Amino acid sequence: MGYKLFYENLNLASEKVKNLITERKDTFIVSNSSCDGIIAAGLLVSAIWKMGGKATARFVNSISQESLVNLKNENHEFYFFTEIGTGLSESFNKLFSNDWIVLDHSKLSFSEIVADDNSAILNPWKFDIDGNKEISSGGISYLLAKRLDKAFSDLSPLPIVSALGEYQDIGDKRSLVGLNNEILQDSIKNASMQSEIDLLLSFKESLPIHESIANTFFPYLHGLTSNSDKCLELLKSAGIDLKKDGRWKTIADLSQEEKFLIIESIKNYYSSRNTSNTENLEKLLIGYTYVIPSEEQGCHLYDARKFSELLNVCALRMKSAIGLGICLGERAEYVKQAERDVEEFNESSQKIISKILKEKWRLSDKGPYVLINANGILEPDYDGRLFHLLGSHYQFLDKLIVMKISIDENYSKFFLSSGYESFADIEQIVKESSNIGPVLETIGNVYAQIKIPPAQEDSFMSIILKVIKKSSK
Repeated sequence: MGYKLFYENLNLASEKVKNLITERKDTFIVSNSSCDGIIAAGLLVSAIWKMGGKATARFVNSISQESLVNLKNENHEFYFFTEIGTGLSESFNKLFSNDWIVLDHSKLSFSEIVADDNSAILNPWKFDIDGNKEISSGGISYLLAKRLDKAFSDLSPLPIVSALGEYQDIGDKRSLVGLNNEILQDSIKNASMQSEIDLLLSFKESLPIHESIANTFFPYLHGLTSNSDKCLELLKSAGIDLKKDGRWKTIADLSQEEKFLIIESIKNYYSSRNTSNTENLEKLLIGYTYVIPSEEQGCHLYDARKFSELLNVCALRMKSAIGLGICLGERAEYVKQAERDVEEFNESSQKIISKILKEKWRLSDKGPYVLINANGILEPDYDGRLFHLLGSHYQFLDKLIVMKISIDENYSKFFLSSGYESFADIEQIVKESSNIGPVLETIGNVYAQIKIPPAQEDSFMSIILKVIKKSSK
């Protein structure tokens, strides 16, 4: 098991895809509505189209048996399931015979691995490669495309965006590791991406320094994010020269010493408020940047992390088709619409998170995880993926975020999202909890929703603690 067999599996899949293209078969791609899902589908569509084949894509949040039957009745000739479909191979075999491939980086069971006689599952875990850390579904899609034609290496920035969208920058100084790093080297080699260690603040080439800090949502800087006046006051009190020749300076204009002063001023801001764990700020604010030089500075597409944020918002707003269009090269109105949605999303997220952090009674620190009571702030049908922002807050860096919303007297909805340095295995928590409450949604090891009856809440918390302790060993 290992990389060699993984690449052999990719080679087998590429031969299938070449035959689909040659025979002009109707290839249908069903993909998860997420940044990773949008990119995984987009890379396949782009490669198949450029080679003269036929492909269309549809984005979904989940797959049911009924939806699979409906899909079968559409009579497509071949099916791809990207960033979704792990655990459903038995159903796929019954409905689609040998005419399917699942391309996903979620953990899969041993029984599903041994039953894959047709090499239809493209999944790193199948070959003892950590799909939570080393590669995203977009990365797998890219490696498959490159086996169709090496010229597709020009698409290499997209799987980097995908990896960042899955929060896989888990190496030293927020670097990429394993297969993600190999893909990054493709991007650097063909000059389609640049990477260096710098401040991880938003739009640092185009915005004044105080506005760059205020526009930074990851990491989330409580009291500073979305508060440019406070950021300006902070920088002035630190004695940082903010203008040159009457023009506002940007982060990119600063010397290393001046950048260090910004970090210290932010740390001092929180220290003066008697908050804990301020030492974590440096880990969040300094690291490897990933920029796409062919894109316009000041646009979300220039910074790969902002690009991933934009695609995730497209998914949250049920506009994955706009995200797909951007991945296929559309710009102009597509990007403008997506950036407007990001602005609205960030504004609403800021209000919610600020309220939670301000009302201390809502937070219960349990050591390895923090429990948040969101009753009265969010409705039960709210999609809680924005709470990965809380995982980037310096006080929760090493914690699992568990948020609770009461639905009725029979159930509460729990959202799970890992802090940046949390050891929590969300997939395992969901797996062990599935017998006490219905699982509503999971996205790899990044995020999950589950409904738990009140009588089982203590059991649920015990499962969380047990899994975290096991994961941290």
